[in-house]
Amino acid sequence: MRQATTSFFVPFLLCLLPVLSFCQDVSKLRSVKRIYIGDLGREEGSDLVREKIRLALMKSDQFRVVEKPESADAILTGVAGVQRRHHSTITTDPTTGNVSGGGGTSFTGIGVLRLVDVKSDETIWVFEYKRGFSLGSASSRVANKAVEKLLKDAKAADRKSTDVRK
Repeated sequence: MRQATTSFFVPFLLCLLPVLSFCQDVSKLRSVKRIYIGDLGREEGSDLVREKIRLALMKSDQFRVVEKPESADAILTGVAGVQRRHHSTITTDPTTGNVSGGGGTSFTGIGVLRLVDVKSDETIWVFEYKRGFSLGSASSRVANKAVEKLLKDAKAADRKSTDVRK
């Protein structure tokens, strides 16, 4: 059932991303100081990604992570986790009849996240995880890339605000 859910919802959310990106105004990140990390779906590893995002945000000086949605300026939500893929090969030597095989499991990160302003109920930031080569676990890559992008966009919004005042 979990695979069927992933197969439907992730492509569906990815189709919505251009629409969400069009509505995104990162300048609104300036007003966000407290973030509540909401539900990140029911994908395998979603709770782990959620906690890794929490830790990374807590280490930053930009945001404070709060435990109740009513204490937040914005809520981070969406879908994140890992997809598990099993692969195997079996070969038979035609001359000897010996059978040999091998296989393994690989994990790929998935993530489509959004930050929603609690006052306006407006999506003010979106993130889509794109696979790439890096060391570490798939859940760490998703969490780290999401937080890196959020911090980068928040700092850019702060710089634009400072430039406008000058």
